[in-house]
Amino acid sequence: MLAVFMDYFSQTNIGESRWWSWVGVTWLAFVGWVIFQTILLFPFPIIANFTDPPLFESLMQAFTESAATETSPELGIYSLLFGLSATLAAMVGLALNGRARVMTMMFTLMAIVGFIITSRLASQGSESSLIMDVIGQIMGASPLAFGLFLLTFPTGLIVLYVCQKHVHKRTITSLHTAASSFRLPRVFEGFLLTWLVLGVFTFVANALGIIEVKYIFAGGTFWIYALVSLLFIPLQSATEEIVFRGYFNQGLTHVLKNKWLAFAITSLAFMALHLSNPEALQGSASGTLPIVMSGYFFFGFAMCLIVWLDDGLETAIGIHAGNNCFAAIIMNYENSVLPTPSVFLTGTDPVKDSISTVLVLGTLVAVIWWRRGGPKRDDPDLSNDKPSIADA
Repeated sequence: MLAVFMDYFSQTNIGESRWWSWVGVTWLAFVGWVIFQTILLFPFPIIANFTDPPLFESLMQAFTESAATETSPELGIYSLLFGLSATLAAMVGLALNGRARVMTMMFTLMAIVGFIITSRLASQGSESSLIMDVIGQIMGASPLAFGLFLLTFPTGLIVLYVCQKHVHKRTITSLHTAASSFRLPRVFEGFLLTWLVLGVFTFVANALGIIEVKYIFAGGTFWIYALVSLLFIPLQSATEEIVFRGYFNQGLTHVLKNKWLAFAITSLAFMALHLSNPEALQGSASGTLPIVMSGYFFFGFAMCLIVWLDDGLETAIGIHAGNNCFAAIIMNYENSVLPTPSVFLTGTDPVKDSISTVLVLGTLVAVIWWRRGGPKRDDPDLSNDKPSIADA
C-alpha cells in the first residue's frame, strides 16, 4: 500500500480520536492544571508577608471582599459538585468500553456544561479582579512569585501528556510537530525574528512620533526579572501554543474536517482566555474592549497560520515566547499583565495597538511563508521516519 505522509493536523488519523476522548482528556487536563496551579500559588500569601506586609493585608482583604460579593454561595457548592462529577465520570468513562463508555462520557459532557453555568452564575458580581490585581502586585515585588506564577502553565501539561500517550495512544512528539523530532532551532529562529521585527517597528514608530517610548532602565532587580523571564516565559508561551494551536486545533480539525473553522474557534478561545488581563478590564471600562481583544484573536489566528506553514508548533512557540519576553524585558507597557521592570516603557492606545499588531503579525507570517516556501514544500525534516496512513 502506498504510504501517504500526514501533515501536522492529520496526526490524529493514528490512535484514538473519537469525540469522547477529546472531551475526557480536555476536562482532566483542566482539573490537573487547577490542582497544580493551586499548589504553586499557595505560597503567595507567605511571599507577600515576607516581601511587603501591606500586600499580604491587601490580598486577605481582596479574598474577603470577593467572597462577600458572590451572588449565591449555594451556586458555588453546585459548581463544585458538577466539577467533581465530571472528573469522576471522565476517569471512569475513559476506562470503559463500548456503549457504557459513550453513555458515561455524555454524562461527563453534561456535568461540564453544568459546571460552566453554575460557576459563571456564582461569580457574577464578585470582585475577583481585586485578587488578580493584588497577585500582580506581589509578582511585581517578588521575582520568586513571578516565577511560580509562570510555572503554573507548564505543570498543566502533565495530565495532557499522560493522556496523549495512554488515551489517544499517540506520541507526545506528534502533539508538537509532524517532524520525526522536535525542531529546536526553529524555536530560536522564531524568537530572534520576533525581537528583530518588534525592535524595528518600535524604533520606526517612535521616530515618527506614533508612539512615545520612555527609557526607564534602573538595573537592580531588572536582571533577576530578566533571567526569570528568559527561563520561564518560554515555558508559559509553549504551553499556550501546545494547548490552543496544538491539542485543540488537532482535535477540532479532526472532528470538524475544516482547519479554517478550527483556527477561528481556537483563536476565539485564546482571546477569551485573556479577558481578565488588565488591558481587557481597562478596555471594558472605556468601551474599547472589542478593539483591545481583537489583537489576541489576530495573534491566535496568525500562530495557527504559522503552524500550518511549519507543520509543527516550533516556530509559533518561538514567536509567542519572543513577543512575551520582549514585553517583559525590553519594552513593557502601562498596566501590563507582566509586572516586570523593563528597559523601556510605552503607553497604550487601542486603535494604534491593533494596527501595529496586525502589521507585526503580517510581517512575521510573510517572512515565515518566504522562509518555508509556502505550506506545501519538500522538507527533509518531514520525510524521515514520519508516520503515514499506511502505518496506522
